[in-house]
Amino acid sequence: MDELTPKRGEQTRKEILQVAHDLFVQQGYHGTSMRQIAKNAHMALGGLYNYFESKEMVFKDVFWEYHPYRDILPFLLDAEGDTIEEFIHHATTLMENALFSHPDFLNIMFIEMVEFKGIHTGEIFQFLFPQGMQIAQGFLEKYKDQIRPISPYIFMRSILSLFFGYFVTGIVISKYTPPEFNTNAMAQLTDIYLHGILESKP
Repeated sequence: MDELTPKRGEQTRKEILQVAHDLFVQQGYHGTSMRQIAKNAHMALGGLYNYFESKEMVFKDVFWEYHPYRDILPFLLDAEGDTIEEFIHHATTLMENALFSHPDFLNIMFIEMVEFKGIHTGEIFQFLFPQGMQIAQGFLEKYKDQIRPISPYIFMRSILSLFFGYFVTGIVISKYTPPEFNTNAMAQLTDIYLHGILESKP
């Protein structure tokens, strides 16, 4: 019985986070109470406080649990290509799949930025930063003959800007735009990222 208790406790915690995630997405942070989370998780309010001491702690764990970073880093590590163009196009395709498999996360991110001023995002970034820098430095070393000298820090930031700018515009405004706004958008944006918008001179 003692061996099953931690597993049962972890399962209950995951069920609470799923319920809280759905309520935050549907109702917002202030529109969701601990009592509602407990009710939807089919438990007493006191039982919920045995797992989380406050709603803020619930949100923090929801943010970590549902953040797409678990998919993003493996996809970047799996990206392949003999040239820089092939690698970036492959990486952005994988990233597109990862980001759009978490469409509700944008709602959670808005709560994070408005209510918590990005504090949990900062925690995740600090956690991921060493791994991200390792990927960036490995990329720049592998393709050093095909790319001009560039700071790995700025390179990593440029990739994040491409990915998350695409994600936000795709989720927020793409449904209000003509089809051309979305057709093959990631590939075209990646091409602009790689080659710029200025016509090459002979």
